[in-house]
Amino acid sequence: MKSLRRTLGCALAALIVMPAAVQAQQALPTASPTPAPAPQPAKPAVKPVLKPTPKPPPPHRVGISGVWEIQIQYPNKTIYAHFSMHQHGDALGGTYLSPQGKKSRLAGSVSGENMVVVVTLADGKVLRFESQLNGTTDMVGMMTKADGKRVVFTASYRPKEKFFDSLSPIPGGIGSGIGTGIGNGGSYNPPR
Repeated sequence: MKSLRRTLGCALAALIVMPAAVQAQQALPTASPTPAPAPQPAKPAVKPVLKPTPKPPPPHRVGISGVWEIQIQYPNKTIYAHFSMHQHGDALGGTYLSPQGKKSRLAGSVSGENMVVVVTLADGKVLRFESQLNGTTDMVGMMTKADGKRVVFTASYRPKEKFFDSLSPIPGGIGSGIGTGIGNGGSYNPPR
């Protein structure tokens, strides 16, 4: 009987102590369970973005070497042509692109701010460009045609080659080629 009393006493003590323990546990803050995140819709596989290989920097420009846009200024119209020049010391060489898109060789010289370029056309006629340079980006001068007539011209250095891929000889850069001497709005690709 003693053992029964002890068992009952322990059980009774557990019943008395247990509500106190439960109350103490309820008084302590408990972390509430975190709800599971809602399933996200499946994302398409992300393709890595490939960056183009950077172009090497343009070669160092020597003097007035490069592509020049020429504006030949007649009294009633302006026509556009291009020089693609290479300077070696005081000597100039390269290509002249006519308003009609025909290429011709050019040769010339530069001395200080003065430049002379002689263009020999396919038919043997010669154009002579004499100009005053304003730094290495602008020039103003006179063009002497094969018949001896002189016409004012200006020219500007154009450093970006990509710009020329869509160039039209019409003022404003991009256009149809109407009124430029290029038949039926044809394309115009200046020298590089």
